[in-house]
Amino acid sequence: MAVSGTYNFNLDIDEVIQEATEMIGGESTLGNEPASARRSINLMLKDWQNRGVMLWSTSVSSLTVTASTATYSLDSSTVDALEVVINRDDTDLQLERISSEEYLLIPNKTQTGRPNQYSIRRERDNPVLRVWPLPDNSTDVLKLELVKELQDVNKSAIQNADVPKRFLPCLTMGLAYYMSIKRPLVPADRIQFLKLNYEELLARAMQEDRQRASMYVVPKLGYI
Repeated sequence: MAVSGTYNFNLDIDEVIQEATEMIGGESTLGNEPASARRSINLMLKDWQNRGVMLWSTSVSSLTVTASTATYSLDSSTVDALEVVINRDDTDLQLERISSEEYLLIPNKTQTGRPNQYSIRRERDNPVLRVWPLPDNSTDVLKLELVKELQDVNKSAIQNADVPKRFLPCLTMGLAYYMSIKRPLVPADRIQFLKLNYEELLARAMQEDRQRASMYVVPKLGYI
């Protein structure tokens, strides 16, 4: 039996759009539809974020604290901070994460010392890291394992979506569904067919991630 011997199948964005167009059926790509399709892909990826699809990349960052300062703005592409440790005298101490509600209930927010707790406050432009107690110096270094957003889809040539390849089926079917809504001549039953298949493929991909969630338990911060 002859096989290809390759394992690198992927679709660039133009191919995803073409495949989605073929799934819809009927007329071929129209006018400004490629630009509309790219917007739809970005909107769909944001919807996946709201659904809890764990398609994030992680990075390790560090920042030096400022004495008596509780809040630190994080990069706008940051979704969350999985782990935070503080380094003093070449010794790392892991901070305990608390909720925003728990932070608000701290009776003395001006207490100083080596921070041992942190919370993340999500704002419109940048998430904010809050630590407690307030740092008692300006030399300790916070090391953060950050969850970053998926990169946008834009007009760059030969570009791939920032998702694992196993999500290509639901990405393509989802785009077909999104695009079909915008086409006035697509029959309602065809739109419903695309929607149901999209939701099924997305559920499969999400389940695949959940089944392997235990693989992500050990923090990667280590001690850098």
